[in-house]
Amino acid sequence: MYRKLVITLLVAASAGGFTAQPSARGACMRYEPDTVRLTGRIERYMYYGPPNFGEDPAHDKKEVGFYLGLATPVCAEGGRDPELNVPRRGVRLVQLILDSAGYARLRPHLGQRVTLRGTLFASHTGHHHTPLLLRVSQPVRIERTP
Repeated sequence: MYRKLVITLLVAASAGGFTAQPSARGACMRYEPDTVRLTGRIERYMYYGPPNFGEDPAHDKKEVGFYLGLATPVCAEGGRDPELNVPRRGVRLVQLILDSAGYARLRPHLGQRVTLRGTLFASHTGHHHTPLLLRVSQPVRIERTP
C-alpha cells in the first residue's frame, strides 16, 4: 500500500501543479512554481522594518501583515531556484503575500481557520518575517475548512 501511495504521488508531482496539504507524516511541499494548499488560522502581526529592523522601535517602520498559523508544521524543498529556496523544516507560521484586494478579502476572517492556495518561497530579505512565505493565488479564495 505504501508503495502504491508513493507511485501515485510521484505521478501527480511529475504531471505538474502538485498540491500539497501539510501533514505530520507527509512529504515536503515544493517551492514555486508548484501550487500548494495550506490550512491554518489567519493572524495579524507587526514587525519592525527599516531603517534598523527593531533596534530603534521609535523610528523604525512598522510592517503589519497577515500570517497563517499552522497547527501542523510543514516543510518545503525544491523549486526553480534552489540557491534561494533552501529546504525549510518545522515551519508553523507562514507570511502571506497579498495585494490590497487580498487583504480586504481576508480581513473578515482574522482569527478563523481557512485554507488558501498559492506558491511558496523562502525568506530572503529583512521584510520577510517567517522562513516560508505564501504568494496567495489571485483572486483570493477561501476554501471550506473542516
